[in-house]
Amino acid sequence: MKLNFLFIYFVFFTGLIKAQLLPYNYVGIEDIELEKTQYIDSNAHPSIKPFLITFSEWQKNDSTHACIQKNNLYAFFKPIIQTDIKQNFKHFTNFGVDGYLLAGKKISAQLSLSQLILNPDSNLKKTFDSIGLLSHYGRVNINSHTWQRTQIEGSVYWQALPYLSFQAGVGNHFLGDGYRSLFLSSNTSPYPFILGTAKIWKVEYLVLYSFLNEPAWKYFNQPYKRKNSTLHYLSWNINKRLNINAFEAVVWQVHDSIGNRGFDFNYINPIIFFRPIEFSIGSPDNVIMGMGFRYRIFKNTHIYSQLLLDEFKLSEIKAKNGWWGNKFGLQAGIKTYRLFGSDKWFALMECNTVRPFTYSHSDYLSNWGHMHQPLAHPLGANFIEWVAQSSYKLKKWTFAVQFIYQRQGQSNAQFNAGNNIYLSYNANRQEYGNYLLIGSNYEVKNIDFRIYYLLKKSWHLRAFAQIGLLNETTKNLASPSNFYFHFGLLQKIKE
Repeated sequence: MKLNFLFIYFVFFTGLIKAQLLPYNYVGIEDIELEKTQYIDSNAHPSIKPFLITFSEWQKNDSTHACIQKNNLYAFFKPIIQTDIKQNFKHFTNFGVDGYLLAGKKISAQLSLSQLILNPDSNLKKTFDSIGLLSHYGRVNINSHTWQRTQIEGSVYWQALPYLSFQAGVGNHFLGDGYRSLFLSSNTSPYPFILGTAKIWKVEYLVLYSFLNEPAWKYFNQPYKRKNSTLHYLSWNINKRLNINAFEAVVWQVHDSIGNRGFDFNYINPIIFFRPIEFSIGSPDNVIMGMGFRYRIFKNTHIYSQLLLDEFKLSEIKAKNGWWGNKFGLQAGIKTYRLFGSDKWFALMECNTVRPFTYSHSDYLSNWGHMHQPLAHPLGANFIEWVAQSSYKLKKWTFAVQFIYQRQGQSNAQFNAGNNIYLSYNANRQEYGNYLLIGSNYEVKNIDFRIYYLLKKSWHLRAFAQIGLLNETTKNLASPSNFYFHFGLLQKIKE
């Protein structure tokens, strides 16, 4: 923990300076207009988030509240305000401040400091008791009535050359064009990282070094155990319509049977393929790969897909016998920024499916996760999901509807169905017969309607109301449908 605070201190206080480009944390339906401009620009790579945009673009989408300018230094600040009240008056409150600084044209810095105060309901308490962590945030301080956590995120950005930049800090990343990502999502709590990006011609290539943590398995009050990862991602705009991308990542535990590996120098090379290196050092680590594409079928309409490969044997796939080691996932989707002849409409439909045991490994310290949360899809593995979204913007009002259908095969005490990436793939596993959705049936149907009203553009602050209907089926036993109602104030925070 002490090292994390030192890291944050170094990141922020050695770089209270900021450059022409600023990180902009995209949050979905709140920033449709910005995303649309990214997809129109044939030189942009919108599958890489947070977006890095110029200061003038940043001001158009998130103007500031308090500014300080002196010589080449430019600083601005805005409050973080969010409160979410449910029909049972259980509340979620998050408040703090975002600070940004620019220095000349090459260096920039950002710091976000906020305090979370949560009055949890019974469902959230049940989830917390099972994993000892709050989703998206990690550990929280608990007293008799509320949970609290101080959240710190930030980064320093350096434009070293016109085509080469570096960034270091604490935060999250997202790789993909869809609502979900099978490569890397912002599902987890923030983590320290170092990011290098090269942009030449129509190609953008990034290397991400991440420093991850895990609570001791089943003993969540003990010190964290460390693991690290290196990720490569290439995005290539072949023409104005077609983008293809490639992904690979390796994750390893810092302390293993060999000793203290630290940050393994075998994986520092920014352009090497991980699989041969992993085999050369005895294959102790977890390597995953993937490919994706996006194609513009109309001016404002795109289809997109991701194929995630953890491990597979072609002969076993042809045999169709459900070999456990055939671990992969697939995403397919379509989205449009113009519907019914109007630019005010947005719509998306997406399907995600991941086979059993994908992302898992022989030990939870080498799976594709952080702080007991999957780094890709929040369901982990052995599932199929459908997502449909639509929104309409009218001046300061936004009206949105979302439907999610999820079905997953789940494990029990005697059988590992491969859904939980934090269970070893060697535990209670059968060699064959591991077909998609094997295990106890878990099914979710959720539809919700939301209304947003823009209160203050310079703060990106909206009032919102949300109503929804949630139906869950566990082990083929359907629970009564639950009606829920939320209202409050909303900014750019994780759902």
